[in-house]
This record gives sequence, C-alpha cells and structure tokens, in this order.
Amino acid sequence: MGDEDPMETITKALEHARNVRLGRGVVSKTSYVAAALLVVWVLVLWRWSDSAPMDGGLLLVGVLATIFAVWFIRSTRSFAEKNPALALLEGAELIEWRKLEVAAQGIPSPPKTILIEDKGGGPADEGGKK
Repeated sequence: MGDEDPMETITKALEHARNVRLGRGVVSKTSYVAAALLVVWVLVLWRWSDSAPMDGGLLLVGVLATIFAVWFIRSTRSFAEKNPALALLEGAELIEWRKLEVAAQGIPSPPKTILIEDKGGGPADEGGKK
C-alpha cells in the first residue's frame, strides 16, 4: 500500500490502542476477537501482491481467522444467554456478586401489607405552618 514499514504502522496503532479500555465479560472477549480479526484482514490487504501463491495463503489465513472469530462469538453469545451473570462479570466482581446472592438467600421476603393513605396532618405538616 505505502512505503512505510507495516510493523512500524502496527506499533503506532498499538500505542494508541493502549488507551482504549473495553468492558468486562463477554463483551470484552468478543471485542478483542473482533479487533484481532480486523487486524488480520488489514494485514492481509496490506501484504496483497501479484503473487498468486502468496495471495492464496493470505486469503486462507484471513478466511480461517474469520471462521474462528464467528465460531468464538457465537459460542460466547450462547454461553451469555445461558449464564447472564457469568457473562457480565468476571474475577473479583463475580465473587462479590455471588457472596451477595448467597447472603440474600437467607433474608425472608417482607410481609405483604395493605397500603395506608397519607392524609397529612402529621408532625412534618405542622412544623412548616404557623
């Protein structure tokens, strides 16, 4: 494409990408896979030449990377649908959420009561009037 060294361009792009912070869980994992796939295809296009064997090899690498990415994204999506909490959290956050969930299991639900209409005239209403 240009006269610039591909590795130098990739190094510059990675320096800028260090500031990007992706989410956690499935969103993060699939985002990394999608970004890696994009890098693979950029490299395939960058190294495209007039040599049929080299272009065939590059195309094969791109297609294999795409097949892997599609498989990975579909399987993580399936996992996320079956396990939403595990998909959103990971590490210490998941442990804390599990602790909270276990602690909440021992707390009984509050009893159902009838609603009592507030007609005013309580201490709060009298304090403002003189």
